[in-house]
Amino acid sequence: ELLKRWLSPSGSVESRIDFRVGGALEVVMKDGGVEIDHRGEYLEIDPPRLLVFTWESRYTNGLSLVSVHLEPEGTAATRLRIVHSRLPDDVARAHAGGWTAMAERLERELVAE
Repeated sequence: ELLKRWLSPSGSVESRIDFRVGGALEVVMKDGGVEIDHRGEYLEIDPPRLLVFTWESRYTNGLSLVSVHLEPEGTAATRLRIVHSRLPDDVARAHAGGWTAMAERLERELVAE
């Protein structure tokens, strides 16, 4: 349920996930009548440190790779680092902005809980 509140730069999210290595993920970002479908597969799950999955949409120009790194920072914080690779240069900047917006939404959700 938390994922549905933050895994889009804006708007809402519908998702189906099979959270296991080899499991599929489907994410539909919806905002202002626009829907963007994303599909992928979980490649590595190492809680609480690492999550790696493929990520493909009409904007990735093929299969890309997302690595989510979580690192303790002090005693009460966690550093989130998202690396989105295998993207063409012309779309990498837009994806960086999208991931930044999503991370900010996630932070707001976690603070509110």
